[in-house]
Amino acid sequence: MAPVMEKTAAQESLRGHLRTAIMAAHELLDHAMQAASGWQTRDDYARFLSLQHAARAPLETWLAAHAPADLVPPLQTKLIARDLSALGACLPPASPPFDPLQTPSRPRPDGVFHVEHAALGAAWVLAGSALGNKAIAKQVARIGGGDWPTAFLGDDAMMAFWQGLRARIERPASPAEADGATRAAEAVFAHFLAVADGAQGLEKEAESLKA
Repeated sequence: MAPVMEKTAAQESLRGHLRTAIMAAHELLDHAMQAASGWQTRDDYARFLSLQHAARAPLETWLAAHAPADLVPPLQTKLIARDLSALGACLPPASPPFDPLQTPSRPRPDGVFHVEHAALGAAWVLAGSALGNKAIAKQVARIGGGDWPTAFLGDDAMMAFWQGLRARIERPASPAEADGATRAAEAVFAHFLAVADGAQGLEKEAESLKA
């Protein structure tokens, strides 16, 4: 008979497992993104979009190369590029490639790496962010008087992808699938956080040079 702990973990939905596992990372990233960019002014908003583009481009590249077709979210960087162009801003420099095994607190695993599990975790983070984007879009519309472009924040394709993904993540997951998806989700948050921290560092450096 399987241990009670394993049975309980297997009965928990993948979505519930992921939400619990990355709750702290989610809050940390929200604070970091707000500190590094925000959207209180037009320049703030352009900086926010630049961070989003820099972080998402390597993720989209990895998913396109490795994920099954049904786990490849709609491209967001092309929408962000459109918004940046409308704001008169340039595309940001490329950020480092995404590594789904690069988490801040866990060693790289030994043995077989299940790409589909990792793709599921990465897709879940990107798709779930569309929910937050809808809320940000309302704030941006209010602050910008409806004049700021919101092709990225208002993307319906990502919301549709999220709805399709929900059926898959709201079922029980095996321990292997839960662990692989969680590790990749943690890696996505770590990747975004590194991009946000790097942007903040460059901003402080630029300010010090002006002083």
